[in-house]
Amino acid sequence: MSEANPTILILYASYGDGHLQAAKALQQRFARLGIDRVKLVDLLAEAHPCINAVTRYIYLKSSTLGPDLYGWSFYFTQNLKHDTAFAKSLNRFGLRKFKQMLQAERPDAIIYTFPLPVVSGMMSPNGTPVRTYTLLTDFVLHQRWIHPDIDKYYVATEQLKQQVAASGVPKHRIAVSGIPLRSPFSDPIRPQDVFRKYGMEPSKPVVLLMAGAYGVLKHISRMGPALLQLDEIELVIVCGRNKPLKGQIESSFAGHPRVRILGYVEDIHELMAVSSCLITKAGGITLSEALAMRLPVIVYRPLPGQEKENARFLSEQGAVEIAQSSDELISLVKRIVSLPGQAERMKAAMENLYSGDAAEAVVSDVLEGLSRTNTELFG
Repeated sequence: MSEANPTILILYASYGDGHLQAAKALQQRFARLGIDRVKLVDLLAEAHPCINAVTRYIYLKSSTLGPDLYGWSFYFTQNLKHDTAFAKSLNRFGLRKFKQMLQAERPDAIIYTFPLPVVSGMMSPNGTPVRTYTLLTDFVLHQRWIHPDIDKYYVATEQLKQQVAASGVPKHRIAVSGIPLRSPFSDPIRPQDVFRKYGMEPSKPVVLLMAGAYGVLKHISRMGPALLQLDEIELVIVCGRNKPLKGQIESSFAGHPRVRILGYVEDIHELMAVSSCLITKAGGITLSEALAMRLPVIVYRPLPGQEKENARFLSEQGAVEIAQSSDELISLVKRIVSLPGQAERMKAAMENLYSGDAAEAVVSDVLEGLSRTNTELFG
């Protein structure tokens, strides 16, 4: 390794968008420091493209085709230890391709943003052990993340650190970093520019309704008309990459003066900065983005599994509200946009949970660990 420019692999999976977004956030932060030998790898897509495509399709459709089945699979395996036969079989999935990649890339460090095969005993080009890091991208623990050959874990909250420690990981190998976000979330924003860009009225509270990167939030076509019962708001609906959903919503609200309908928005931080309330699915990255922006969140009928558990945890902390019906949704939105005390309480809870610039914290710690390893080896 050139100590100033190590080779780093960041492994992710394309089940949803969050794992890739966390990987990109780390890559951006490394690049800011002049470290350009950072490669992002969708391991399962490269190792088993056909199987990956099918399982990814099933995952993306699970919100409509079988949310209860997906939830069952999550809870059934949540406490599955790494040394069980089933966990070992999962760890072998993509392992051959991974070993080939390690021989070709010869990394100094590997960062996981998704539970993927872990290979022990790897050595870097200069003879030091390849350091391995796991970045948890949710607010709750699933045992698939835990493996004895991981050198360090990065987690969103102190509560999650305690859960990881309770699974047998020494506390000194767990850091509360938060979940890394892309660099624009730490950049200053001029609200007047955002209002002008999207043609919105600055005097009205903005309610941001996000269907997720792939537009999989259920009941979004019902939520829009219900929300517009509130005369005082402007509504922005972000449909993600779901073009049929965008077309459907556009047909329903054609020409409505208080509705903006968008597809995938790269600069979502701008809309978050000017919004009074966010309605969304409970993905770890989106919720972390809201924490960073101190944007009150309502999760509408969270899906069983990690999203339900993310929403439940943040609700218990006072940072998120959960709505199970349209009437409850309207009531919660009205309270947040009309009662300053409600919004301020949620923002204060978010302040308590937010750990700061997670990408900087993780990258700094990884580089320090690599430097320390080399110092110990070469004196």
